[in-house]
Amino acid sequence: MIRGIREAAALHGLPLEDIAPADLGARFPFRLGDDIVGVFEQDAGFLHVERSVLAHLRMAENAGATLVTGDPVTGWRAEGDGVVVDTESTRYTAGKLVITAGAWAAGLLADLAIPLTVRRKHLHWYACGDPRYDADTGCPCFFYETAAGFFYGFPEIDGTGVKVAEHSRGVDHVDPLTDDRSPDPDDRARVAGFIHDHLPGVTDAPVRHDVCYYTMTPDEQFIVDRHPHHPNIAFAAGLSGHGYKFAPVLGEVLADLALDGVTRQPIGFLAVDRPGLGPSRPGG
Repeated sequence: MIRGIREAAALHGLPLEDIAPADLGARFPFRLGDDIVGVFEQDAGFLHVERSVLAHLRMAENAGATLVTGDPVTGWRAEGDGVVVDTESTRYTAGKLVITAGAWAAGLLADLAIPLTVRRKHLHWYACGDPRYDADTGCPCFFYETAAGFFYGFPEIDGTGVKVAEHSRGVDHVDPLTDDRSPDPDDRARVAGFIHDHLPGVTDAPVRHDVCYYTMTPDEQFIVDRHPHHPNIAFAAGLSGHGYKFAPVLGEVLADLALDGVTRQPIGFLAVDRPGLGPSRPGG
């Protein structure tokens, strides 16, 4: 992982600083261990996701969009030069369609037989009395590659506890509508073990738990493309647990594809017919 981060930083001209285990404690509250190296990106940060979503919705409305919520989509079809979208309560017709269905993408793109897997991920917040973990004091986000798995977290924000979760593992092939979202003892024990080893000062007292769902592709890269049979339909799917931070550029790309059929962004490696998605699919 560290090698990939360094290569990406060099490619895009991002400042990156190496941190030796012996130097880490003087700057941050984390513990690395003698066999782990660290890098620090000064310009990195985090998003308040709910606030960001609301901001995007306000911007869309200001640009003339009409928001419809609480009316699930049941299907779509091409009809003539346009598309028809059915919901539980009504029907919409349009000349263009953009599909960004998250965990429900496999169903709405069933004709493409894209191998998408929905994975349940647990999120945990733990009490912490150590001010070094406060975002206001400069504590950064963190991501660890350990022998036990990949773990990540966020500093304490607004007194809500330190957020910690495991990026690896998870339970696959779940339905978000019916899935059991209660805490998983094994997952919590693994996260608690990571905290014990690497986050001194964070307690093992949970203060909050939540669940999110990754929609995984076989190569863990996004799919962003036009429908191979219907060029007036663009879609994004399989963001594989690291998509939200790219929402603005994904929106730009999807708008380009829907309106112009092309985009200036280099998305060829995200195509629906790429080898990393496995055997050829209809239209692939």
